[in-house]
Amino acid sequence: MLSVDSFLKYLKKLTLKTSHVWLLVSLIVWMVGIGGSDLYAMPALIGLIFLFRDIVINDRPLTYFSTSINHRLVKVLYFLLILVVLAKTLLSLYSFSWHIFDVGSYSNVVFNLSNGLNYNSFLQIPATYDHFTPSLSLFVPLYWIGASVHWLTFAKALSYLSVPLVVYYWLKDKTGSKFRFSLSFLFGLWMLILYKPAVSSSFFEFSPSSLAPPLIILSFLLMEKRRWFLFSLTMLFLLGLKEHMGVILIGYGLFGIFQKNYRTGFTIAAFGFFVTYMMIFQVMPYFRDYQAFGNTQIAPFQDIPGKAIYLVKLLWPLGFLPLLFWRYGILAVPAIGVNLLSGRPGMYSTGFHYDDISSTMLLMSCMLIFIERRTILADWLGNKWLKGVFIIWIFGFLTQLPASPTRKLIYALPKSTHLNLLEDIWNFENKWPNSSLAVQSAIGPHIHRTDMTIMTQQSSGACVPPKINGMSADIILLSPDVGHYMINDFEKCIESLEGNTEYKLLNTFKYLVVYERATN
Repeated sequence: MLSVDSFLKYLKKLTLKTSHVWLLVSLIVWMVGIGGSDLYAMPALIGLIFLFRDIVINDRPLTYFSTSINHRLVKVLYFLLILVVLAKTLLSLYSFSWHIFDVGSYSNVVFNLSNGLNYNSFLQIPATYDHFTPSLSLFVPLYWIGASVHWLTFAKALSYLSVPLVVYYWLKDKTGSKFRFSLSFLFGLWMLILYKPAVSSSFFEFSPSSLAPPLIILSFLLMEKRRWFLFSLTMLFLLGLKEHMGVILIGYGLFGIFQKNYRTGFTIAAFGFFVTYMMIFQVMPYFRDYQAFGNTQIAPFQDIPGKAIYLVKLLWPLGFLPLLFWRYGILAVPAIGVNLLSGRPGMYSTGFHYDDISSTMLLMSCMLIFIERRTILADWLGNKWLKGVFIIWIFGFLTQLPASPTRKLIYALPKSTHLNLLEDIWNFENKWPNSSLAVQSAIGPHIHRTDMTIMTQQSSGACVPPKINGMSADIILLSPDVGHYMINDFEKCIESLEGNTEYKLLNTFKYLVVYERATN
């Protein structure tokens, strides 16, 4: 049996590049998805052992922060990432990965708006009752060309994909060209691939605030340059994406205050507080006729352990830099605060779209820290004990990696059953273009019309045909082959519809289950 001294001597003899190779292999395995979702952990663990040898036992300096990045390689990889993300965005619709909540619902709102209606068909309420989203009206001309959720989902994908370019433009006057390129690459790498809160938001089907990341960075640049007219136009669009977007202004203001730009900081923060308060507590309640609404659940002291874990998940992949250098991290605090105030666990889970704003602003604060506190960071990492902390950080970071873009693309590939169902839906659309519909969640995004809603199941297991404009839906569309959110027991649902004398099953389609109301 080897003694500890013998083992340490063996480790010292290995070359410096060994840890690099194993960690690179780990990332490649993770990216490609070989052997499932966890196989990458094996080469990662080996790499961490060798890294411990390199920087702790042999006390060698860290070499992971070089600004000498191969520009051509980065551009090629960026181009490939664009292709993967756009392909995944396209195919997700045809593999029935999108649902009524959320992309189908928002697409329906824009479709109805293109027909002069302020209405959400699926929820059967005025669109402004749900969320404040006037900025989506910019998509109306596109829906005049053709109604499709692709307009929204591709806009979201391009929004995220443009972030590294916008960051590169933002940092133009802040640092040298090499470091600027490296930081833009780092921002894009975390935003699009490695940082789970941001990646979860980017791959979520759609939320209006998912259009915000590049405009947040651009508006911050305009604020720094005091281009107030353009800043106001950009913020006007951002404020029209969701009722809580005023937290961006609050973050800008607090950042200005702690950078000792008191006058501008207090002005912007005060205006941000005013806008946020008015939108959440005055404007939206007015649109909702002052009725209670499920999306507004303020419970700051609920599930404190869960919210503490959420903060760790937000900050660990960033090395807790926004917390250590809190005068920069204050930029993201209001956006994070919105999620922490909520009583809905999904909002502080890093698994949905709720971190689109906070993750962007956290990464922005990290860029400012790297530029203005770079020397301090380098000095810290020269300490031997902090090198050990660095290895622990990498281990924790690797355990929080999201699914890679390649694996997401693989999940989005349509199967033969999906394609057959699509053909049935298209044929149905041609034959019944004007009937009122109750549709299954995964079918909803494929159809655009005003008289339609979502088919749901009661706690008893019965699927009761919903009312549309006071009358039962003309047709019910279902399929056992795709997701049926809000229908927990599909067989019981079908059984209840079979027993409903008002509806009859049509045998016109092979893959689409169609029930038509017998009497009109």
